[in-house]
Amino acid sequence: MIRAVDLLPHDLPGFAAANGWSYEPTADPPALGHSLWEQVSQGTVHNRIRGDRWEAGRITGGDRTARRVEKRGAWTVTTSVSISIPQASIDLGYLSIRLPRRMPHMVLDATANDRGPFSSLLKRPRADQRLSLEGDFDSHFRLYTPNGYETDALYVFTPDFMALLIDETGDLDVEIRDDHLVVYRPGGFDLADVATWERFERLRRILAAKAWDRTVLYADDHDPADLAYDIAEPGRRLRQRAPRIVWLAVGIPIGILALGGAITAIVLTAVPW
Repeated sequence: MIRAVDLLPHDLPGFAAANGWSYEPTADPPALGHSLWEQVSQGTVHNRIRGDRWEAGRITGGDRTARRVEKRGAWTVTTSVSISIPQASIDLGYLSIRLPRRMPHMVLDATANDRGPFSSLLKRPRADQRLSLEGDFDSHFRLYTPNGYETDALYVFTPDFMALLIDETGDLDVEIRDDHLVVYRPGGFDLADVATWERFERLRRILAAKAWDRTVLYADDHDPADLAYDIAEPGRRLRQRAPRIVWLAVGIPIGILALGGAITAIVLTAVPW
């Protein structure tokens, strides 16, 4: 049960403390590896609140200094890197919940938050990794799973889990990556709204419990070379599509050339010889 909701919206740190959570006005994004978070990790978390095995916040662009720690032989080298990302390039609210073990990378791209014909995902997986599921699930989410891991996805996304995802996260994008279940929303969550925390509590109590049940006994049959990681390399990250700007940069000139060729053909056929 959420306590001290009367402290919202003016005292978010006090609200967090009253519930036994920690609060940071700004922080580094969670270290969740590559693909989507490769871009998001360049931003800054605002109003990060952390509890037992979960954290939530809002990630935006901006200026910050990040620390990079590298092992070089017997030496550990720490360097500071200044990062400047346009403010409007990243704006994402997230809730990240720890799972009992690492899993193959799976993405649920919600259709409800698409931007016209485009997905809301900052980085969209390649289309050949899309997996269709039964019922009307495909009308709510596009599921992507690494090639060769289709059976693994069916093991995780049972009908009861799919029903929960539709009911609780139908307007949110969802990722299972490493040992995290991440739900996120473009534009962020309103952390000063009681309804947001009521929803987060449902996600932690109901959805996360089902995700835990579907992942705790999972085992990767693809013979992971790195047993410490326990997921084979092909399953760790989905392959990404080229950014839209690349398609525009390539597609527009091709379109112009094609159009020019069509016009030339029309002119040639219209000239009497």
